[in-house]
Amino acid sequence: MLYVERFIKSLQPLSQEPWFPWAAGFIGLIFVWSLYSSLKSLPKLVMYPLIGATCIILCMSWVGNRNEPALLTPIVDFIEPWLPAAR
Repeated sequence: MLYVERFIKSLQPLSQEPWFPWAAGFIGLIFVWSLYSSLKSLPKLVMYPLIGATCIILCMSWVGNRNEPALLTPIVDFIEPWLPAAR
């Protein structure tokens, strides 16, 4: 865990650069693609519930903490009355 903290602290000066979110997003897409390609070796009966559970947990976190991307705010506003909030 110490290595991760050092790595994040070393990225602090770069986080102010305008290209940094794009680079982080691109690296995230590469990570997701590699994770998906490794999950493809699993049976579909195992792979799809894992992906679905991950998406549900992410969406519940967004609704509960209201930290969703701005593009998804209308959808989260529609879903919010039926789900518990972290407030």
